[in-house]
Amino acid sequence: MRNRTCIFSIAMLAVSMTAAAAATHPAIGSWELNLAKSTDESANPPPKSQTFIFTESAKGISLSTRIVGADGKLIEDKGTPVKWDGVAHPETRGGDHDSITVKQVGAQTVEWAMTKKGAPVRSGMLTVSRDGKTMTISGANIGPNGGKTYFNEILDRK
Repeated sequence: MRNRTCIFSIAMLAVSMTAAAAATHPAIGSWELNLAKSTDESANPPPKSQTFIFTESAKGISLSTRIVGADGKLIEDKGTPVKWDGVAHPETRGGDHDSITVKQVGAQTVEWAMTKKGAPVRSGMLTVSRDGKTMTISGANIGPNGGKTYFNEILDRK
């Protein structure tokens, strides 16, 4: 469940951007995790369900999540808007990271990286398909010894 919560944070912050960029970004909207198509190398069990809702404001993009864990426990959260400008921004909600950097690298894709006291803890990409029906969040969790576990989350537009 911890990894799923971290992935939630990743997704929330990965699509954080300025309102001008958000107006045309295909990530805006509601997304449901497709468990059958997603992979995660961590030892954590997958959730029963996971929904992301990306919304825009003048301050950037916010993400609301609704996750039903493998144990049936519901976790709901609404993130604060963050700009998507390629600069590290403080993040106080993630216990395993204290900043995130997000950069648009294409019309459908952003790169993101999370750090704790300057050391990388997670990084990856978020891409929306050209038809706007599928979002892929892929990346790696980086352990204190530098070892990585990889994930590839597939979400379908609701």
